[in-house]
Amino acid sequence: MPFLPVLGFAGTDYEKVRADFRRVTDPYTGKEIFVVPAIVPDWAVIHAIRADGNGNVICSALESDRLAVLAAKRTIVTVEEVVDADAFFARPGEIFLSSLHIDMVVVAPGGAHPGACVNTYGIDRAHVEKYLAASKTPEGFSSYLAEYVHGMSEEEYRIATFAAKGV
Repeated sequence: MPFLPVLGFAGTDYEKVRADFRRVTDPYTGKEIFVVPAIVPDWAVIHAIRADGNGNVICSALESDRLAVLAAKRTIVTVEEVVDADAFFARPGEIFLSSLHIDMVVVAPGGAHPGACVNTYGIDRAHVEKYLAASKTPEGFSSYLAEYVHGMSEEEYRIATFAAKGV
């Protein structure tokens, strides 16, 4: 959609600072409402469940990933795995995204961690809690980054977060 109608902006400073927000007449009520331009990100980066060899993707139907992909100019999708055509189908809770909307697929098992990947693994609540506690201060956040981002390779991270949990 090229724009979206929004309520609640009348009489606010948005009218003064956002020249791209426009007042229009609602064709159903006759009242004036605001419309705002669509957000068109340069890139969308999402994590999906699997891809096929042609770059088509199966992702969670519960997320806004499809909307992000369709809105963006270009898209990178990380996936748990690339599968053969006979294993490429959407299960309940999953949706198909065409390769027409995807510029690059990167295989990244565990790439949603510590979040969940539908039908693959759940949220690692202990890790999320550790991150939330660490991110309360700049020092804590730096320590978290030193341990989990700068302090280990991707393979070491996978071992520390998945193998230890039997995933």
